[in-house]
Amino acid sequence: MNIRLIISAGLTFVMSVIALIVFPHDHSILAGIGIAGGIIAMVFIFYSLLGNLFARKNLLDHSERVFHGEMRLAASLPQASMIVNEQRRIIHINPEASNLFPNIKAGSKIDRVMDRRNLGDSVSAALSGAPAEPFIYQISEPAERFFSVTASALKPMPGGESPRQAVIIFYDVTEIERANAMRADFLANASHELKTPVASLLGYIETLGGHAKDDPEARGRFLGIMKKQAERMQRLISDILSLRRIELSEHIVPTETADLYLAYLAAKQSIEPMAEARGIKIKYKGSNELLVQGQQDELVQLILNIIDNAVKMNPENEKIIVTGEKIQDWRDNLAFPVTAISRKAVRRNIVEPPESNDGYAKISIRDYGPGFRAEHLPRLSERFYRIAGDRSSAEKGTGLGLAIVKHIIVRHRGGLLVDTAEDVGTKFEILIPAATTSHDDLTS
Repeated sequence: MNIRLIISAGLTFVMSVIALIVFPHDHSILAGIGIAGGIIAMVFIFYSLLGNLFARKNLLDHSERVFHGEMRLAASLPQASMIVNEQRRIIHINPEASNLFPNIKAGSKIDRVMDRRNLGDSVSAALSGAPAEPFIYQISEPAERFFSVTASALKPMPGGESPRQAVIIFYDVTEIERANAMRADFLANASHELKTPVASLLGYIETLGGHAKDDPEARGRFLGIMKKQAERMQRLISDILSLRRIELSEHIVPTETADLYLAYLAAKQSIEPMAEARGIKIKYKGSNELLVQGQQDELVQLILNIIDNAVKMNPENEKIIVTGEKIQDWRDNLAFPVTAISRKAVRRNIVEPPESNDGYAKISIRDYGPGFRAEHLPRLSERFYRIAGDRSSAEKGTGLGLAIVKHIIVRHRGGLLVDTAEDVGTKFEILIPAATTSHDDLTS
């Protein structure tokens, strides 16, 4: 606008000089030229003001489009997100954030509704344009969840000054945090489980090197105990390695054809010496061919772990009933029967089977042991969890058997149900997706 005023003033001056030279005695012409120059100046001024007005309107329209674009972007994010202004007030909260924080509304001050020092520091850093370090934010209700929170400055709009704003995004890392906690617990439990037999072995070795070295009876007894402790360590290490191997391949669904019935026969052959020593008979009824999509060795381990647990839990001279059947037309809630083993039985789907167009092969393993109380069911497949009521103190397991069972079934995309009642017994039901190939394909 200043340039246009200078131009209009210059034109008026030039016209006045020309008029003085041409009409030196006619003052009306000079006055007219002055008026014309003023009009020209006003036109320039009006034109400049109008141009500035349109420029500001365009800038405001652009700002509004950018603002609404940012709102739409924040609303479309799959993660919970908020936008705060320079006064640290929430000017937008997307639906995910509203569901996560139902008490937080737009217009609230972020520091008042989310009282976390590291959140305030991150917002301050973002609003000032400095990099903000992500941090872990924990909520306890309705369930414990963990979020990695990042605060970033929104870029200023081109063409002028814009208010400082920051976007806060909450990335759900609950599963990662739980996995890290489980890994730490696993290492701590494994160290503890190994420490006990090692300490026992060292104690007996020290005793054998001392007053028991000349006592054949004591030496024989101690060597027998040491052998059992060494075997316990061997089983524990074997189970840890098995669990780790299965976890590493859990995302890969087996593609080969296996036979669940043959897996049962192999497991029975392995466990029969221990079962016969306790007078326990393992009986099977059902189909002699249960073709599934699976890895044969893992299915043997799956069934062996459950039958092994049943043999240990059963009273002496009792039986274990194993049944096998094909479920051709499987639908949700069809595979697991409505009737339980007892009126007072409690049940839990440890692994929920997905839908399968090809159906399932099912094996049920029923013992007549003491059963489990309801409070134990949620923890049955936890690592190193030993079930209260195990009557065999001489054959304590590693606490990893059912954890291995669960991971094998998850890898095979199958299902696992436990049905149990105190003083009645327990039945585990295993579902593995049926194969689409024939037995000839398996043997070839």
